[in-house]
Amino acid sequence: MTRPRDDSPWQDTRRMPTRGELAAPATQIVADRDAYLGQGRHDVGRRIADDQVELFVSGDAANSLQREFEQHAPVFIAVHDVGTSASLRLLASLAGASGARVQRLMVRRQGHGVALAVLQFVEVPLGDGTPVRLYSTDITSDGASRQALAKTLLGWSRLGVLLVGDLPAPTLTSALAPLRDAIVRGPWPNRELLLVPLGAGGTLAAQGTQLSAGTALSIHITPQAVKPKQIWNFVGGTWNRLNAKSGAGQTLETDLARAVPKPPVPWSEASTEPMPLAPAGAPVARPAAASAPRAMPTPGGTRWQSYAERCMAIKGAVAACVFDIHSMQPLASSGGPPSADRLAQQGTAMLAAVADSARALGIGSGHQDLAVSTASHHLLLRPVPGHPGVALHLVLAGSSGNLTLARMQLERIEPPA
Repeated sequence: MTRPRDDSPWQDTRRMPTRGELAAPATQIVADRDAYLGQGRHDVGRRIADDQVELFVSGDAANSLQREFEQHAPVFIAVHDVGTSASLRLLASLAGASGARVQRLMVRRQGHGVALAVLQFVEVPLGDGTPVRLYSTDITSDGASRQALAKTLLGWSRLGVLLVGDLPAPTLTSALAPLRDAIVRGPWPNRELLLVPLGAGGTLAAQGTQLSAGTALSIHITPQAVKPKQIWNFVGGTWNRLNAKSGAGQTLETDLARAVPKPPVPWSEASTEPMPLAPAGAPVARPAAASAPRAMPTPGGTRWQSYAERCMAIKGAVAACVFDIHSMQPLASSGGPPSADRLAQQGTAMLAAVADSARALGIGSGHQDLAVSTASHHLLLRPVPGHPGVALHLVLAGSSGNLTLARMQLERIEPPA
């Protein structure tokens, strides 16, 4: 009996390799380890978590970061504070509007776990989907390294942004002098500098002229901005004008509420439920849509003020701040100084440093209570029970506060439901 010829369109999938193909199989060589790992973008650092990037260096942090910029030529924006502390608030507002997180670039010494510097940034997509990092120069590091890293970020950014506080003219001149020296001394590849006055800004035009004198730098000065959404509107608008010839694919969304896309729900947090077994022959019912994940904590979403005030009743308490770890945004505060913004920012940085050190030592990375004593004060940091991502930063006077007693009293203070 003659077997019918198989005209299936899938014949090629059953073809056996020839002897020559077996002897010399085709091999694709991946030259770049980052490409092999799926991280072939020209960004600085290796991603180790959704909100954390790591960079190991063998020398000075600022010089090493400059070499990374020279090698990878990343496109990014740097935001620098002059007489204010608004850059981190801008990042937190951008990320918080979509429920995303402010990300961190950890610069570490090769072979050591302790971070030399922590740089914070958010990723804002261009029209074609390419992410652009927006770095703050408010860096967690020692004083000299912080200034050097800030100048490196501004000098190698595609657009440098100066958020200028309401300063008298002589004070502003003194504050801008180190930046002027760095521009003249070079290298300074950046050619675009945007000055955003947060105060009156009456002498800003003269200061801008002085900054760019004798250089190829272009200075852009905006009207006064009071809120983060106004600052971002000026930053995004300036970027879009500078890249107008490149088309819509290189533009940024100027509406702060839509600039950063909402992060996808991690599979581990996706809501699931068992499907009922249907009788044979019955139509299969479609599963119900997953419920939305728990929203990020926001000011006003939970009544935290009463909790902060009850924590301030602890003997020796000087300041108390309840804050969101992911966005560094204060949810409520009492007492002070320090200010609520500073307590939230430094509290986040200290918790992150402890978690990183614990990970490097192999003893776990969960957020735990943290106590730090200085010559005059005690700092107590602890997560708020029942509220993931929320922590308390309590400052106690060293002369009248007692850490052990304060911890016992905090255990008795019920957080809001």
